[in-house]
Amino acid sequence: MHRYWLADVFTDRPFSGNPLAVFADGAAVDPGQMQAIAGELNLSETVFVLPPDDPAHTARVRIFTPASELPFAGHPTVGTALLLARFAAQPMADGEHLLVLEEGVGPVPVRVTVQGGQPVRAEFAAAQAPSFAPAPQRIAAMLGLSEDDILPRSSVASCGVPFLCVPLRNRAALARIVPNNAEMQTGLAGLAHGIYAYTEDLDRPTLLHARMFATGLGIVEDPATGSAAAALGGLLGTHDSRSEADLSWEISQGEDLGRPSRIVVTTEIRQRRVAAVRVAGQAVFMGEGQLFTY
Repeated sequence: MHRYWLADVFTDRPFSGNPLAVFADGAAVDPGQMQAIAGELNLSETVFVLPPDDPAHTARVRIFTPASELPFAGHPTVGTALLLARFAAQPMADGEHLLVLEEGVGPVPVRVTVQGGQPVRAEFAAAQAPSFAPAPQRIAAMLGLSEDDILPRSSVASCGVPFLCVPLRNRAALARIVPNNAEMQTGLAGLAHGIYAYTEDLDRPTLLHARMFATGLGIVEDPATGSAAAALGGLLGTHDSRSEADLSWEISQGEDLGRPSRIVVTTEIRQRRVAAVRVAGQAVFMGEGQLFTY
């Protein structure tokens, strides 16, 4: 029997955001069954917490979608850090606490804010600097849109997991997306794990609306994607002409699924280069369960 926690991540309201399962005693789980367990739970991601390789770090984590293991993911990082803080052996004092999670991309520092004895927010710094690659062809066909719906500057971007970031003309175009799985499988092969389509809010340019599709990972549509948000933050930072700046965006995702999420992305620009990308959010503890393996 293996116990696990459930949380909704990148939200402060139950039954919204992105669901997450965390097995706090991952060392007790047969590694050969981890992928099958993630498929059984069928959430966007399932996390197994293991002892750290470096005793100075908090934990090592393995992250699985229903179809594959990931070297890094945003909502599991935020959710796991907040759950570890919530159920720490010693209650955490109010203020900020640094946790370091060992992931496939390397150590990921996460700052957890505790208020009134409860962890209320977590912010991680991407362990890998943003990298970019040219966008593939036939993006409109992948999304079931017209060419006129898509703005210039589509690009593959990554802070550990690559996504095709696609700017759209307006919120209506974002809502009209009907992903073509066959086109996505062909167009994204070897380039990206999914498509992160986004558009600026007409009234607030720092508010972005986004949707993410990654059928190759077993995720038809994701309600909140921190790794894609980090990649997009790095990409948008490269378009800024200032030599020194801290840029911040709030990303609204999951609206079209009925699971609204809010992700805060901050990009630090130093000497005209992206120096760091940080992603922050909240989570709601939803319960715990027991899984039997045979």
